[in-house]
Amino acid sequence: MSRRQTSSSAAALTLNISPLCCAAVAVSMVNGEVGFVHRLTTTIFYDYFLLLLMFNKFWKMKEGFAFGAGLIVVGLALQFSVGPIHWSDFAFPLNGIFLFLFLCSLGLVYVLRHKVRFFGFFHRVEAAVPILLYAAALTVVMGLTRQVPAHERAVDPIGLTQMLSFWPFVLIYLTLAAIVGLIVLRQVSHFRWRELPSLLCHVGLFIAIVSATLGSADMERVKLKATTDMPEWRATQEQGFVELPLAIQLKKFTIDEYPPKLLLVNNKTGKTIPEKNPEVVLIDKHFKEGRLMHWRIRVRENLPLSAPVVTKDTIKYVGWGSSGAVTALLVEAQPMNGDKEAGKPIVGWVTCGSYMFPFQELKLNNQLSLVMARREPERYASQIEVFTKSQEHIVATVEVNKPVKVDGWMIYQLSYDESMGRWSESSTFELVKDPWLPAVYVGVYLLLAGAILIFIVAQKRR
Repeated sequence: MSRRQTSSSAAALTLNISPLCCAAVAVSMVNGEVGFVHRLTTTIFYDYFLLLLMFNKFWKMKEGFAFGAGLIVVGLALQFSVGPIHWSDFAFPLNGIFLFLFLCSLGLVYVLRHKVRFFGFFHRVEAAVPILLYAAALTVVMGLTRQVPAHERAVDPIGLTQMLSFWPFVLIYLTLAAIVGLIVLRQVSHFRWRELPSLLCHVGLFIAIVSATLGSADMERVKLKATTDMPEWRATQEQGFVELPLAIQLKKFTIDEYPPKLLLVNNKTGKTIPEKNPEVVLIDKHFKEGRLMHWRIRVRENLPLSAPVVTKDTIKYVGWGSSGAVTALLVEAQPMNGDKEAGKPIVGWVTCGSYMFPFQELKLNNQLSLVMARREPERYASQIEVFTKSQEHIVATVEVNKPVKVDGWMIYQLSYDESMGRWSESSTFELVKDPWLPAVYVGVYLLLAGAILIFIVAQKRR
């Protein structure tokens, strides 16, 4: 290896050992050891002069990958020494101060890029490509691992299941944001109209990354259970109960369900047949007849809303639209031998039950029974009243993936009382407030605009 390659690699290693030295000094302070300020000052000046002595050539791609690997090593050391990042500790105004210092640092690095060669390295492709590849690899890992919420502990010993709080991930993306920011400064200071699409892409990417990262500290996410009895302003979050500046009362809950499904179960085990992939018959409006194994199924009567009426020797169902009503089917099950009937048909009512009435099955023989599966929701929504501190009274309908925005809070339909089904008298909502979200949208829109302009310019050149 040449002297230049040895010097550059040593500089890359030193740059990434520096944070480790600082972290070790910080741990010493926590452990009660003396001389923290002296050690920290000595470490900083030592690394600074060592860099001046060793960094005398431009780095190449190999050193760029070494620098990125060093960031990951430093991140792992921080992950195991101080634990994952707690973004709640960086809430406003700390994230605002960090943003100001970050932007000032980028400006300083850009101004001194020709005087400090290490600063100039961040303007080169040898820095951008390795960091971009490391970021892509960590993003793929995040997509392939099940991520846990921020208030829960990672289920793996390293922290990959909580990637947004994983130190290597954050350091790599912070470096990527810095490189993109320096590109923006260069393109702005040497503006050319032909570089406008690229400038929009870089500005949008920088705004989106920085806003999404710093804004996560100010994001508020709570759950609120609203009922028809009275307005509710108390919500739950990681730390417990919290009072909101608004109250929600449920006026009406509505649900659309998929058509009923009939299937066979084993009388002894209660398991479906076949057990892992049961055969079902969907009773929609076009249904005439179906087959379940060697049974032909026909429906003589279909009551979407009904209630049981007990007679001397049987139970029958009649139409009834009040709370607790069930879907009831009068079913004819005919045993079949191929295409021929093999006995008398069995007729009886089948329901999936409700919170008020038990389910009803049709026993076919000693081994099998015909049952109705629990109705699955196709769409559900809540009509709510929202009361704010500014004396506003808002009536709105919240559906899944169709939230309502009130005073900066996005109200999402989360769940309902499944035991009550369509007659639920409560709904659970997720309320999210993210003051940085508009900035993220601005970044995404600029990125899309730049991509469209790049496509248009490429078509014109052809």
